[in-house]
Amino acid sequence: MSLVDLLTACFGGGGGSAPVADRQAPYLSADQASQMPLDLFLERSIESAPSTLQQKDAFADILQKHLEGGVSTAHVVQVVQNTLERLANNKTEVATVQWACQVLGIAAQLPGSEGAGASGYRPPQMPGNSYAQVAGSNNDGWQTQQPKHRPPQHRVDDADIYIRSYFFPSEESFRALINFIGSAKSSLDICVFNITDNEVTRAIGEAKERGVDVRIITDDEQLKCQGNDVERMRDQYGIPFKTDSDPSKFMHSKFAIIDKRAVWSGSYNWTVSARRSNNESAICTNDPTTAQSYSEEFEKLWTEF
Repeated sequence: MSLVDLLTACFGGGGGSAPVADRQAPYLSADQASQMPLDLFLERSIESAPSTLQQKDAFADILQKHLEGGVSTAHVVQVVQNTLERLANNKTEVATVQWACQVLGIAAQLPGSEGAGASGYRPPQMPGNSYAQVAGSNNDGWQTQQPKHRPPQHRVDDADIYIRSYFFPSEESFRALINFIGSAKSSLDICVFNITDNEVTRAIGEAKERGVDVRIITDDEQLKCQGNDVERMRDQYGIPFKTDSDPSKFMHSKFAIIDKRAVWSGSYNWTVSARRSNNESAICTNDPTTAQSYSEEFEKLWTEF
């Protein structure tokens, strides 16, 4: 049974006794919900349950797209539990919520369930030929990179390795970047020429606030540009950063690593113009050797700067 089925069975199946007292729930449209990051979507859709159920097919599609982004089952269940506990009217309801969410978590990890054994960020599959496994061959027989170089300690099933491509301007590609940042659990190392997009900045700040160790490397000249958010992230969230401190050259990389296991890299600067106007490209992969190489490059630059 998928996580969507589990959540629907527990919270969206209808039937049963009516609640003792109706809670005044705010209205939430599917259009509004589709623009929200996962955690906010879960909280608001649960708070707005009557209007959510009136549009349940649209909301189920939104949830499915988020889950295809590779968010862990445990994280979804925890957000659902926290929201339901906050909405509960008494200790009995709180206890009921806690046990129901434990059931969800256990059931979702059973063999054959979506999310069983899942780990790390898994981006949504893009249409056409933009998806190819890093190791082995795809369904068309196209031979791709073989895993011979991979160190033994990094052995991973080929089926669990991905590489995805994204192109800009595109809100779909931008959502993939936001989901990538939002999936960080322990560390988020960012090495980007320029950061001016406030939505990206907010996602980075939220990662810091949920306990992720965030570090930023950026270009010294871009730091002085109007709209650059790096110093603001230091002041507002306590995120450390370093620059190349060399006016004769650029720190021109644009990559990020989450949990030292997945990489986002490409021409895409984290700016509004790159998001909405420029022709840019990026890839995302969890290939262990690639993630290790990017992590080593980040550490080298962090030490050097």
